[in-house]
Amino acid sequence: MKDSGYFTMTDGTDIYYLRMGAGEPVLFLHGNGGSSRFFQYQVPSFEPYFQLIFLDSRAHGRSTNGGEVLNFRLMAKDTKEALDALGIEKTSIVGFSDGANLAMTFAALYPETVNKLVLNSGNLYFSGTKFFGRITSYLQYGLGAALSKISDKFEDIRLKAKLLVKDPDISEDDLRRLRCPSLVIVGARDVVETAHSKYIASLIPNCRYVEVPNHGHRLARTNAKAFNEIVINFLKGAS
Repeated sequence: MKDSGYFTMTDGTDIYYLRMGAGEPVLFLHGNGGSSRFFQYQVPSFEPYFQLIFLDSRAHGRSTNGGEVLNFRLMAKDTKEALDALGIEKTSIVGFSDGANLAMTFAALYPETVNKLVLNSGNLYFSGTKFFGRITSYLQYGLGAALSKISDKFEDIRLKAKLLVKDPDISEDDLRRLRCPSLVIVGARDVVETAHSKYIASLIPNCRYVEVPNHGHRLARTNAKAFNEIVINFLKGAS
C-alpha cells in the first residue's frame, strides 16, 4: 500500500502526508526546516515490518501554513487531525530534532494514541544545545526576522527559526507522566549536549538511552544502518 496527498486543517493549512507499507503504524516527524524526505534512508529497512506514515509539518516541505503562529502544540494538533483522517488510532512515533520535540509534545497531549516513542536529538531546553548550535540558531532567527521585514513571503522562515531559539512548550512533569515505552537515541557528537539527552531519558519512565559513537546530529542519515537496526529492534520489542 502506498498513497499520498493533503489534509486541510481547520485554519486552511494543507498538511502533506505519505503512507506506505503494512502492519503496525510508525509515524516519522522531521526536524526544523526539513521535510519527511529526511527519512529516505529509513524506508527500505522499516517498510518490510511496519506501516510507515510521513508528515510534513506546517510551513515545512510540501505543507503550507494558514495561520500566523507556529508552535509545537499547534503542530501536534495538526498531527492528530492527520492521523484521525488516516484512521490511525494508535501509532509509534520516530521524531528527529524538532520532530522529537513535536513527538514529546504530541505524546503529552494525546498519550492514548502513542504506542512507542523514539526521540532522536530532541531538547527540553534551548540551553541543552551546544554553544555553537545556539549561535547558529540565533543567526538563523536573525536572518529570518530581517527577511520577514522585506516581504511577508519570508514570514514562515522567521517562524521556523523562532522554534529553534525558544524552549519547547514541554515540561519535565509532562515527560514524567509518559507511560509508553520510549527510546532516546543520539550521536555522541550531537549538537544537543549528551548530558541533556541523558536527562530527558531519565525523566521518562521506562526509557532506554542509546548513544552511537563518532556521529552527530544527522545520525539517521550518516549511520542509517546502526540507527535503523537499533530503532527497529526497539519497535519490534527485541532487546
